[in-house]
Amino acid sequence: MRSWIILVITITLLLPPIEIVSSTAQASFHDNTYIMVGGQNGTWFQAGQTPRLYKIFLGNNSVIRLTPVPGEGTVWGGGWNGSQWLISGWGTDPGPSGSNPYLYLYDGQNEVANGSLARYMSESSWHGGDIFAASYNGKYWLLSGMGSDTLVTATYKPGMLQNHMSLAIFDGDNFTDISSLVPLQQDALLYSNAWNGTYWLIGGGFLRNGVLFTFNGTNVVDLTSSIKVAVRSFASVQSIAWNGGYWLIGGVGFLAKYDGHSFTDLTAQLVRTVARRERLRLTVNAIAWDGFSWMIGGGTAIAQIKKRNQDIAWIASYSPSGFDDLSAALPTYISRPRTGSTILTVCHSNNSWIIGGYSDGDAVLLSIKNGSLTDLSYLVTLTMTYVIWVGSNDT
Repeated sequence: MRSWIILVITITLLLPPIEIVSSTAQASFHDNTYIMVGGQNGTWFQAGQTPRLYKIFLGNNSVIRLTPVPGEGTVWGGGWNGSQWLISGWGTDPGPSGSNPYLYLYDGQNEVANGSLARYMSESSWHGGDIFAASYNGKYWLLSGMGSDTLVTATYKPGMLQNHMSLAIFDGDNFTDISSLVPLQQDALLYSNAWNGTYWLIGGGFLRNGVLFTFNGTNVVDLTSSIKVAVRSFASVQSIAWNGGYWLIGGVGFLAKYDGHSFTDLTAQLVRTVARRERLRLTVNAIAWDGFSWMIGGGTAIAQIKKRNQDIAWIASYSPSGFDDLSAALPTYISRPRTGSTILTVCHSNNSWIIGGYSDGDAVLLSIKNGSLTDLSYLVTLTMTYVIWVGSNDT
């Protein structure tokens, strides 16, 4: 486990300089904004991984531990609808039925509900799989991920696993599996979805195979062939976000802009901004908007572990003036890891960027506010291997 040595460095960037400040710095105590931090302890896809979920008050860096699911599992993602959090991933059922996605509802003070999808009659095709993303349209949640039980509408090759891309809607009480609506069904995952006030944009795939489509609550429009024409390096979609005017879509080897009509390939610009010799194939894992500019981060793809040639974490901002590489401001244990590092998640909270990921097998949690970077990893690193998702109650 790394020892904690806090260094103060000043770095000149095109944006106001970011500097490392004391990780014990305290915000004002009247600030009640909090963030949710989810992930796991242990190695992805290995026995013994356990879910971790924390509520962290940014005013005094106090931490409350929550239990989204007993036993083995992980927190992949979640969302806030103004009154409740919905957080999920996968978790082990207590009985002989094996693993299952779970739903954890939390109102900011109390647990509302938790437990396996096994309680819902229509969840059967999700069994053994994962919920990766959840977003709210004002009436109900859209859930996306992967199922590992038979889906009647999917075509399985001999000897092929029954994994498939999964989609569902959930109104807080009723769970409805709509995986049969997914176009180009295959052995893959739906990593990300987001709502823009009119429809959801949903993306996923696996490695070099990407899928992208919209869903307005009734109809699906497949955009995969259109984005493939515009973005030659299009592959698995890892992150999607909306800023009120257009979408940013990122994934394995690409970044694209979508205005609802046409796609613009931003990959080359991003590569020129942040690419290094160690980063032969750029992966965008995290995208967030603060009202003025985007924060984008990546490294090794979410839910992927490279045995060799691990990628190195990077962060960049994007605005009408273009991209700015902020990676030099990352602590050296992240920017110069022994085995590898990555940024997996970004959100904006109380005028701060909150950034999560991992480096050399330890969880990473950072805050950037007014040009200063504060390393908050000490709040989680003793019990977490990966920070996979962060969310804020003020967004």
